[in-house]
Parts: sequence; C-alpha cells; structure tokens
Amino acid sequence: MGLLEHKTAVVLGASSGIGWRIAERFAEEGAELVVAARRMDKLEKLADKIGNATPRTVDIADHDGVGELAAWCLERWGHIDVVVNSAGIAAFSMIRDLTPELMRETIEVDYLGAFWAMKHFCSAMADNGGGSFINVTSATAILVPIGLSPYSGAKAGINFVTRIAAREFGTSHVRVNAIAPTFVPTAMNNYGGMTPIDDSRVDMSTGTFLSEAFANECAMKRVTTVDDCADVTVFLASDMSSSITGHIIPVDNGQCLMRLP
Repeated sequence: MGLLEHKTAVVLGASSGIGWRIAERFAEEGAELVVAARRMDKLEKLADKIGNATPRTVDIADHDGVGELAAWCLERWGHIDVVVNSAGIAAFSMIRDLTPELMRETIEVDYLGAFWAMKHFCSAMADNGGGSFINVTSATAILVPIGLSPYSGAKAGINFVTRIAAREFGTSHVRVNAIAPTFVPTAMNNYGGMTPIDDSRVDMSTGTFLSEAFANECAMKRVTTVDDCADVTVFLASDMSSSITGHIIPVDNGQCLMRLP
C-alpha cells in the first residue's frame, strides 16, 4: 500500500518543475489528486500521464479563484487531506534597480498567493477533520542571496507565516510545514545546458558550470533534484510525519550550512 493511499490531495503549481514531480510521486503513493495551475494544456498532459488526477485552472494570486477551487474540492470529496503550494515565480533584481511592476507581480504570486492558499485550504481542512498543508519556499529565504530580494523576501515572509498558520490551525488537526529547496535543475530551469528528461526532470549524468558550483557549496557535494523535493513532500503529506508541524525543512544537501555560490 502506498503512503498516501485513500488520501485526497491538491497540488497547486503542478504544471512544471517541482510541483509536477510532487504530483507524480503523490500518484505513485496512491493519492487521488487535483492538479492546479494556470496552464491547462500542461495540466492535462500531467493528468494523462499519471492517471487518477483531475486538472483545474487557478491563478493563485486570485483570492476568490483559490477559494472557489477549495470549495470545488470539498464538494467533490467531502474532505481534503493534503495540499501542496508549489506555485511561484522567480524575480531577479538588485534592490537599486527594482520596479513597482516587478515587486507587485512577485508579491501577488509568491507572497499573497501563498496566503490565499493557506487561508482557503487550511480552513477547509480544519472544518473537515484536519490535514497537511505544505508550502514550497526556498533556501534563498534562509541564506542571503544577492539580486533576489523580491523573491527571497517573499519566501522568507511565507516561511514565518507557515509557522503562524501551524499554531492557528493546530488545534483543528491541520499541520502546516514548508520545504525550502536550494536551486533545483528542472526542465524549465535547467542550469543552462542540462538535457530535459520530461516536463520536470533533467539528465543529471553530466554537470554544468552552475550545477557544479552549487554542488561545491553543499555539505554533501551533490545537486538537489526534483526527486529530493518530492520525497520530502511525500513524507510531510503522509501519516509518518503526524507529529511534525511549523517546520521549514531545507532540501539542499546541506547548502544552508555553507553558502550560495
């Protein structure tokens, strides 16, 4: 029996990268899924691949849209066991070069979007027996990167709010945690040269200058993968982590012990 057998799960931001791989792993472990993001064509491709998954479009920055998705899932299942928020956008800028447009877009998706996901889905789980909510944030919100202040600042805020949510919803048996990956090569963000295997993973048999630089700054001297992220998320979604809440778990091969390259 899979670790998520008989569980219902929602993966937000499932149309690529880490979210895509998390959805695959949840399906492998027996969960019944709703996969949600803005790109229906990608979601339909994912649903066809893994089976037992229903695609739904949602813009996580849309407060009402996220609430409608939570209500739809409750109507479908009667309860929600697991929710993963993997939606996000990267924003690169030195502080002196920041524009209001870049800040607004980043805050709407990476910060406010995570709030709306926690508000609607943690409330839905709290009112229907409890569950596990998992944010995907970033090791750059723990370390101190240069040129990533909009993204890392938003993720750092959500790391803290994850802990607040864990307190607020804890008495209703809702666990709220986050994983904080370091830079992960994906089919979209492939460190400039790695060959995509599918819509999530890349060929790790050969490295690039960037992947080797990150590996050298990790205690374990290896690159973090989408599989690493998905495996930790499966653990947090499963009953094996039933006593764990309010934690930000770096998935980084020990990079948080060292530095960004």
